[in-house]
Amino acid sequence: MEIWEIFEEFIDFLAVEKNISNHTKANYFSDFKIFINFLVTNGIKPELETIKTKDIRKYLVHLKTEKQYENETIRRKINSLSSFFKFVFEHEYVDKNPMGPIKAPKREEKLPIYLGDKEIEEIIKATMKFGEENALRDKCFIKTLAYTGMRRQEAIKLNWEDVDFSQNIIKIKFGKGKKERLVPAPDSLITDLWAYLQTRLPLSNQAVFISATGNRLSPTSAQHIFKKYVKKAGLGDRGYTIHKLRHSYASLLIQNNVDLLSVQKLLGHSDLNSTKIYTHINTNFLKEQVEKLPFK
Repeated sequence: MEIWEIFEEFIDFLAVEKNISNHTKANYFSDFKIFINFLVTNGIKPELETIKTKDIRKYLVHLKTEKQYENETIRRKINSLSSFFKFVFEHEYVDKNPMGPIKAPKREEKLPIYLGDKEIEEIIKATMKFGEENALRDKCFIKTLAYTGMRRQEAIKLNWEDVDFSQNIIKIKFGKGKKERLVPAPDSLITDLWAYLQTRLPLSNQAVFISATGNRLSPTSAQHIFKKYVKKAGLGDRGYTIHKLRHSYASLLIQNNVDLLSVQKLLGHSDLNSTKIYTHINTNFLKEQVEKLPFK
């Protein structure tokens, strides 16, 4: 079989066994294409029988020195390659796994950048200050992200049927790995969403957040909305992206002594280690509070 045929079989396997999203599939295809192009460029036949451990080592060096990718990007590309060759070996397409002892670079434990509650409040206020055409939609969109910790893509895919106005609960159906979770919504968010819904009746589209053309917001449009109000709130260009609202949500939960397992559940993390990084932020917060004490 051709290597691309086997790769497609691998993707089908992941779709069934791991329930991966289309976004994850696209990443796997992109990563594998880069690897195949590297082999061809370096005169190595892209065939399972000819790929050796030394070739993958050279590829790792290529990603670091020539492509100059960040460690986290290299980690993903090597891990996706490792998953493929594990599949190939376990399904007896090869006698030996060429990944051998090759490991992806260690994850860099960078503390997430987040906004404080006052900054979030200023951004939300800015949505209603300037007479923007879609002010209420924008306010609801930013509050939904800030008050529920949703990922951008989860908010974009949110439908009205997912919002339980009587119970103040929002169902997130399109999380990573297509896992569902229920997230409590504060009264103020539910009130604003209800007001926004009234402007949309009768509904021609179940999507909560739509563009001027009536389609769901695109990821680019969502980022533009957030950036616009960061600027209008006078916060300048601090490198804030829409994902920082999720970091802020998690950080504020930790600062308010919500236990780690509950934070993990609210964020939809499959691995508790992904949640633990926010405890480091809490340590910094506590240090700031201690420094305010009147000690000499």
